[in-house]
Amino acid sequence: MEEHMVTLPRFFAKLQTGCCWLCLLPLKANEHNGFCKACFADLPRLPPACLHWRGQRQAQSFGRHWFAVLAWQAESRHLVQRYKFHRSPELVRWLAPLMTAQLIACYQKYQVAWPDLIVAMPMTRRRWQRRGYNQAGLLARVLAEQLQLPYSAGLLRRLRDEVAQHKLGRQQRWVSMQNAMHCTRDVRGLTIAVVDDVLTSGASVTAAAAALQRRGAKAVDAWTLCYTEPHASGCA
Repeated sequence: MEEHMVTLPRFFAKLQTGCCWLCLLPLKANEHNGFCKACFADLPRLPPACLHWRGQRQAQSFGRHWFAVLAWQAESRHLVQRYKFHRSPELVRWLAPLMTAQLIACYQKYQVAWPDLIVAMPMTRRRWQRRGYNQAGLLARVLAEQLQLPYSAGLLRRLRDEVAQHKLGRQQRWVSMQNAMHCTRDVRGLTIAVVDDVLTSGASVTAAAAALQRRGAKAVDAWTLCYTEPHASGCA
């Protein structure tokens, strides 16, 4: 575990200063994390713990640990929507270190081995072309670099261009995601982490885990930037 002992200041010290991503005020010389001190303190951080899932029963059958960094509140919603829908892929430089620090704390707490491989939640070609990038893919690639774990691009494929998940209700998400994922190669015996931006119903990560386990994955973890409580609304 020693090779994963990475701190937020170590990451942020390498990043350039600018304006705070939340309040847009200029950052001071000692504010290197993309946020002013006040906004950084206000980020709705979750404790380093596995999510106690209260959603669909299907989700309980897949996955080893589900970890998220931020609760879905006004600040995190603003960041995710800006990252996904307002062509701000550069936000990954500040979001990924938050995830890295949280994941290190979580894996140390549970004393479990790190996954053998990191993959990203896939998106369809049409949506990728429209947006210009896969936000989960950017996060997964940077996390792999920071955690020194292998990253496999294209391991998961989305088979159809379903209705955007954020426009569907919880039950509709489960129907939409049935058999929507395909794993492109054998992953027998591997533990794999699937990276996504927001965990809402659990339908997407469960479909991804099912696809990986059909090709032999031993266990699947889910890493997400935000977690939406079952009663919350306004999901991305």
